[in-house]
Amino acid sequence: MSDVVVKIALIASIVLMGYNISEFSASFKTVSDKIGEFLNIAKENSASDSVLRLTNILSSCLLSIGYVVLVYFSDIVFWIVALVVVKLLLTLFVSDKFLIQVLRDGCLSKKGYLVLKFDALFNAVMGFAFAVILVL
Repeated sequence: MSDVVVKIALIASIVLMGYNISEFSASFKTVSDKIGEFLNIAKENSASDSVLRLTNILSSCLLSIGYVVLVYFSDIVFWIVALVVVKLLLTLFVSDKFLIQVLRDGCLSKKGYLVLKFDALFNAVMGFAFAVILVL
């Protein structure tokens, strides 16, 4: 089972890295356009702020828990698993604060954009580092 888990964790790490590299390389205009589309869809569906936040938290938590479980069952030392948990909790916090700011202001701030950039960069590095650890 461990061999299968390691392979799935490796794929998940590469996906995590690729997605976050894509997020890191997105321009301010691209992110602003995506936020505009998101707000329009939310308005069309009459989604409340609390429902949007709950959906964001649940989806992020489920993906994070899945990744942490893969990391844990890959026979990695416990302190690395703890670092992954802390980083994913920080990402969840940043994501929620960003969503609150966007829902409140209706647009993207430069500060929020930079925070998202750094978070995506650190997530990409984490995905890369874990993939390297799994391969070695």
